Amino acid sequence: MNPVVGHLAPLASYRFAWFPSEPVQGQPTNLGYTQHDISLTVPVWQEGVDELSVNAHVRAEFFRTSAILPDTLQPFPDELWNVHFGTAYRHQFDNGWIAGGGVSVGSASDKPFHSINEMTAGVSAFLRIPRGEHDAWIFTLSYSPTNELAFPIPGVAYLWQPSPDFRAFIGLPFSLWWRPVPDLTLDLSYMLVRTIHARATYRVCPAARVYAAFDWANEAYFLADRANENDRFFYYDKRLSAGVFFNLNHAATLDFSGGYVFDRFYFEGAKYSDNGFNRVDVGNGAFVAVRVGVRY
Repeated sequence: MNPVVGHLAPLASYRFAWFPSEPVQGQPTNLGYTQHDISLTVPVWQEGVDELSVNAHVRAEFFRTSAILPDTLQPFPDELWNVHFGTAYRHQFDNGWIAGGGVSVGSASDKPFHSINEMTAGVSAFLRIPRGEHDAWIFTLSYSPTNELAFPIPGVAYLWQPSPDFRAFIGLPFSLWWRPVPDLTLDLSYMLVRTIHARATYRVCPAARVYAAFDWANEAYFLADRANENDRFFYYDKRLSAGVFFNLNHAATLDFSGGYVFDRFYFEGAKYSDNGFNRVDVGNGAFVAVRVGVRY
């Protein structure tokens, strides 16, 4: 929702996370995995009030387990992939309104691009209507088959920014950013239905910050051998984490973090209320992660 159009910078990042093996409830085995995330955004055309970019994201998870999906007796997937490629466009009108949208295609599965049934397509659109010098109305519409709610989700929020130290999106999606003192920032966000992010960040020096966070998140995939084409393979967890973030120079960042992951489980179904089918509960445990980012 950046009100400045036509100055998008190329961005790239890589994140690695390790989740050690923890017991699987009701099964004589453990489950652990590694997670790799690669993201890239590149502007391909920027001129005045127009901005066109392309993007790509790959998430790969590799599991170490002999767990099974208890209702169908299938082995737990050895790996899960979410790969998508997309493009986004923004335009600023003479009256200051900004409109834009994006499309993406890809595959989210244990066997990506195995067939058309494992393909994914997402769309999004937004309109930003300024109110005064800093405030704005924000209207959004988004759809992705891997979202918790797999249907188009409309959103309306009011951007309220009474000072440079406070900003809030009041509505859906909801977010709040507050800098109560010069070196401390607090941010909180919520999206339907079970997606929450909260973080406190303290600037130790110009090049380093420390933070503590809580996240409640989910993922969804389409298993290639699922019995029902409408079913998705869901994962939910909650995380408490802490980390240190470094600005290596004007273009590169490095982020080390670790924490505790809990209340995590997998299941197969069309919606959250199906969470008793093929359910696999994994014990609580620690995790560590490192992320490298580059902005050109």
